[in-house]
Amino acid sequence: GLEGLLRMPFGCGEQNMILFAPNVFVARYLRETGQMKPEVMAKAESLMITGYQRELIYRRSDSSFSAFGNSDQSGSLWLTAFVLKTFSQARGMIYIDDAVLSSARAWVGKQQRPDGSFDPVGFVHHQEMLGGVKGKASLTAYVTIALLESGDSDAASSARSLAVRFLESQVTSGAIASDPYALALTTYALELAKSPQATAAYDALRKIATADNDTIYWTDVPTTSPSATPTQEPVPVPGPGRAGAPVAPPILPPVRPQQTIAVETTAYALLALLKHGDRANAAKAARWLAGKRNAQGGFGSTQDTVVALQALTEFATSNRADTDATITLSTGSWRKEVRITGENADVSQSVDVPIGGTLSVDVAGRGQPVLQLVRRYNVAEAEAKAASAFKIDVNYNTTEVEVNDTIVIDATVQFTPPMPMQAGMVVVDIAVPTGFAPVTATLDALKGRPKLKRYDVAGRKVVFYLEDMAPGETVTLSFKAVALYPVKAQPVTSQAYSYYSPELKGESLGKPVTVGGR
Repeated sequence: GLEGLLRMPFGCGEQNMILFAPNVFVARYLRETGQMKPEVMAKAESLMITGYQRELIYRRSDSSFSAFGNSDQSGSLWLTAFVLKTFSQARGMIYIDDAVLSSARAWVGKQQRPDGSFDPVGFVHHQEMLGGVKGKASLTAYVTIALLESGDSDAASSARSLAVRFLESQVTSGAIASDPYALALTTYALELAKSPQATAAYDALRKIATADNDTIYWTDVPTTSPSATPTQEPVPVPGPGRAGAPVAPPILPPVRPQQTIAVETTAYALLALLKHGDRANAAKAARWLAGKRNAQGGFGSTQDTVVALQALTEFATSNRADTDATITLSTGSWRKEVRITGENADVSQSVDVPIGGTLSVDVAGRGQPVLQLVRRYNVAEAEAKAASAFKIDVNYNTTEVEVNDTIVIDATVQFTPPMPMQAGMVVVDIAVPTGFAPVTATLDALKGRPKLKRYDVAGRKVVFYLEDMAPGETVTLSFKAVALYPVKAQPVTSQAYSYYSPELKGESLGKPVTVGGR
C-alpha cells in the first residue's frame, strides 16, 4: 500500500526535503480518507518529525534555507519555497514552528523584484524548476504557490499580491501561452489566489492539452517521438532582487526525459483542474499520471515523483468514487481475477503473468482501476557500464593488511552524459570494505576542496555531495580506512549519480581485501 512510500529523510537540505515531502502527502492521504492505521501513523509521524528537525539544520541565520545552510554563499529561493510549501502541508500532523514559516516568508518577500516576479537566488541545483529561458514565470508561480499555501502575514500578503499581478500579466499578454510547464504552474497559482484571470489561464491550459483516448496530458514535446529533446539554451543571468542577493550562475538546463517533463507538467495541471472544479478532465489527467508510474510506484525523477504524488493525493481525497470492480486477466489456459473495492483501492496488487502469449484484460463493475504491465530483464554488465552517465573507479593502495592498519581509498568520478547537460548536484556513495571504518581526520581534510559541499558517514558508506559537474569533468576523492578485525572482505559496490535525476548514474565494484590477525 501507500505506506510503502514512507522513507527516512537524510542528506543535505534539498535531499532531506525531497524525501520528507512524500511522507507528508502519503500521511495526509491516509488520514483524510480514514485509512490511517495506528502503527502506520506512528511510523509516518516519526519520519516527519525526523525530516522536520533535520531540515532546521540547514536553516540559515537570515531564516532562509539552502542545501548546506550557512556554509553556502546565500539562501536558495527555490528550497525556501519548497520548505514553506511542505511544512505547511505537515501542520496538523506534527508540530511546525510558525516562527520558522513567518521568517522564511519574510525572507522570500525581500527577494521579490519591483514588477512582482522572482529571479533565482542562490545556487539552484534543481535547474528544471527555472523552466529554461522562460524561468521567471514558472519560478514566480512556484514561489506564489508556496506563499499561498503556507499561511498569512502582512509581508506575505504584499508579496502574494504583487506576484499574482505579475502572473496575471503573463496570462493576459500571452507570454506563456505556448509554455505548458509555466502555464500549468501559473494556472494553479491563480486558482489558489482566486484571481479573476484564473479562468483565462484555465482556458489557455485546456487549449494546449494533448488528448489520448480517455486521458489528457501536457508536455513541451510529443511523448511519442523518442528523438525529440528540449531546446538547450543558456539561462540568462538576472539582476539582483531587492535585497541584492546573489543569483544563480548561467548554466545549461539538463536534458530531461520527455516523460519526466510531461509527468511534472501534467501533475501541476491536475492540481489546477481540481481547484477549478473540472472533475471530468481531472480524472483523465489522473488516469494518465497513474499509468506512468514505474515498477516501484514512482516516476522518472525525484521532483516529478513528488509533484505527481501531491496531485494524485489531492485527486484521491477529493474524488473518492464508489469502487467495486473485478479485473480478469487471461492468456492461453491461464486465468486470474483481481477484485478492487473501496477498502483496497489504494493497495497495489501484483500478479505474475506467464510470458509468450497474448494477455487479455476484461473489467466489470464500477470505478477507474489502472493496469500497469511491467517487464523485467537483465542486462549484461559490459552493456550497462557502456550506457552509464558516470564513470567511477575506486581503488585501494593495498588489498592485504593487518588489524589496525589503514588502506587508502582513491575514488575518481567522471561525468559522461549521453548528450550535453549539467549533472546538477552529484552524490558519490563510496562503500568501505567489511571490517573497516573510515578515518574521520582524513575525511575532514577534504573540506574546502572545490565542488565538495559535504560528506556523511552512514555505516560502512561515505556519501559525498558535489556541487555540480559539467560533461567530461573529473573529480577525485581520497581518504583512509582502518582495519578493525580479521576478515576476508568481499568486493563492495560504490556509485555516483545525479541527485535530481538518479537514472543518471554509474557503478564500480571494488576488490576483495584480506585483514589478518596479529
